[in-house]
Amino acid sequence: MKKIFLILFLFLISFLDSEAQWFTQQSGTTNPLYDIEFINDKTGWSCGDGGYIIKTTNGGENWIQQGFGVTFEPLFGIHPVDSNVVYSVGFYRTIVKTTNGGTTWIKIQSGMQGDGNYTCVYFINYNTGWIGNFDSPEHGVRRTTDGGQTITSVPFSGYPEDMYFKDSLNGVGVGGLSYIYRTTNGGLNWSSYSIVQNGDFYRVSFINGNTGFTSSTRAFYKTTNFGVSWDSVGRVSPLNIDVTSIEFCNENTGWAGTQSPVYKTTNGGRNWIQQFLTGVVYSIYSFNDSLAWTCGNAGRIWHTTNGGISFIQPISFISPDDFSLFQNYPNPFNSTTKIAFSIRKQGRYSLDVINNLGQKVDEIFDSEISIGKYEVSYNADKLSTGIYFYRLTGEEVIVKKFLFIK
Repeated sequence: MKKIFLILFLFLISFLDSEAQWFTQQSGTTNPLYDIEFINDKTGWSCGDGGYIIKTTNGGENWIQQGFGVTFEPLFGIHPVDSNVVYSVGFYRTIVKTTNGGTTWIKIQSGMQGDGNYTCVYFINYNTGWIGNFDSPEHGVRRTTDGGQTITSVPFSGYPEDMYFKDSLNGVGVGGLSYIYRTTNGGLNWSSYSIVQNGDFYRVSFINGNTGFTSSTRAFYKTTNFGVSWDSVGRVSPLNIDVTSIEFCNENTGWAGTQSPVYKTTNGGRNWIQQFLTGVVYSIYSFNDSLAWTCGNAGRIWHTTNGGISFIQPISFISPDDFSLFQNYPNPFNSTTKIAFSIRKQGRYSLDVINNLGQKVDEIFDSEISIGKYEVSYNADKLSTGIYFYRLTGEEVIVKKFLFIK
């Protein structure tokens, strides 16, 4: 009987620990929040339905409503230039702006019902910015170089759902039907092409002036030449659900939001592990590999301070006697194999793939894990045919061998 209570207690601790890796922050609304952006680890803004804008200066412990009454149109995008200047855009060609950190907001453009909608916004300084424009028959991008006093239309077929500019000339946008949009002259002209024939891109995430990521229902893509070309790396979810948001803090670590689960990768998108269930996640912001925020439907804001717990499938709730790594199956294998392991002490563990020269060639996970027996599915498509070793590191190191046949 004591052993049963001990097992139940350990399971409860494990469950509570895993759930506590992401926690909710009070946004003050139950309406959808469509975008969330920070300028550092403490100060950020979010926007959503009803012209709702909120700000935090303490990492989200408190969110304070701003700009009440300036507009009641849904706001889809928000972009802080610095601690003072912030732009937000949305329905019916609405643009609102603050120059004092949000103490006061002004409406610098507004249309009427039936006018087009602005989908996203990106500014590189106080004055110069671009706005995704859904306005049939004049889709495309709008541009300003004077802080919104003058707005120039650049029409083309399609419109970005999200954009990123690395300087005043070079920008990349993503949109529906897996379209990529690029400009090299500050948005005066845009080229566009579709990567595949199905799926929609809602977000793009760049970690530097060359490397960026986006994802659709079907696949996850990476560019290393600022959007000139994109390679299919993997797939966020085995289910045909929209990937509604994507965010990377470095070349290996990123998160993807969907219509329910949030997923995380620690190997550049080749493998994704479900972290937690929530509603639709429209936007994710990460300050580093530990601090991240999401926003979505029902006014939900979720936050993690340790990168979130990776949902590694538990296969037993019994406290194991040993720290163990089991032989993968199938073995040999083509494409995907399963690896099981047992943890007897809660702590940080990593599972890596090593070649026959002793070099690390892949990281399957690096996470805080509680007591129990677990199983992960590993996709080895990036490897060449050959013999490899997989190494579990934690309270000690265990190594086993597998054969991959491509």
